[in-house]
Amino acid sequence: FTNHSAILEATIDVEDARNPSTEGLPKRWERRDEWYNFIESPRGKVRVLASLDETTYKGGTMGGDHPVAWCKKIGEGRVWYTALGHKKEHYSDPLLMQHILGGILWAMGATP
Repeated sequence: FTNHSAILEATIDVEDARNPSTEGLPKRWERRDEWYNFIESPRGKVRVLASLDETTYKGGTMGGDHPVAWCKKIGEGRVWYTALGHKKEHYSDPLLMQHILGGILWAMGATP
């Protein structure tokens, strides 16, 4: 990433609710976190699960394409990434824990 914001409220758009890490999340998920600005969007190389709506906070530099969670199958393996959960208090959020557990289960192949 190039830089990140302070801890700010912003809205995440869930793009793919079929993945276990995004299943059950609100379509537009409002949360406070530190928002990474990536060098470039990974879209096209990965399956984007959720992206950040940069109109909902100050400090975004990626414009209309700001993924924050994605996954990819590589051979027989699976890779899952989230840019969420920067402070220890974030881990008391049941939705974040659901998101992370779903990502772990997907990455280990325990879910389709």
